[in-house]
Amino acid sequence: MARKFFKIIFLFVALANIQATAQTRIVQLMEGEIRAGVTTPLGGYHTGKAQVSAALGIEGRYNFKGTPWDCGLMLDLSTARRGYEHLYNDGYDRWQSNRTLALAVTSEYNLRQGSKINPFVGTALGVAFNDVVSDKYFPSKGTSMLFAPRIGIEFLYHIRLMAQFNICRKGYNNFSLTVGFVLGGRPKKQ
Repeated sequence: MARKFFKIIFLFVALANIQATAQTRIVQLMEGEIRAGVTTPLGGYHTGKAQVSAALGIEGRYNFKGTPWDCGLMLDLSTARRGYEHLYNDGYDRWQSNRTLALAVTSEYNLRQGSKINPFVGTALGVAFNDVVSDKYFPSKGTSMLFAPRIGIEFLYHIRLMAQFNICRKGYNNFSLTVGFVLGGRPKKQ
């Protein structure tokens, strides 16, 4: 799965080089986003079985005038949830939720900045605060670095679909798929 993701990123970067010769539309300098979605854990952790969980986030971005680049600040809550009922065989639904609260800077390259359909590729880099919530079969917590490559598409200047790998610490790494609502960042009237 990671190999496919990096192939997609490579394709987007190649398309970005082609797009670089095209003129970029001028958009509003600031934009904000609120998003929600689902996550699934990456990698194994104490033989737990991957389960779907939730992700929430907010982000503010600054669009560099005349370029397809933006940068911003992200606050993101994501979960790597795994089931452990197979360890106990007692019929109860047992699971552990490893949550990460991340504060990170973001950077993205917009392939069709200012268009109604705008694919983008980017990354987030910051700090992750990791902790186990609810049942603690394998307690752990701490602070780590977060690296989050992302890819997505923005529709009609307001709806943003994004896939993101949240890589921070074993047991907490996850893949999220989110839908966001964006205010700002629309093309400026000439």
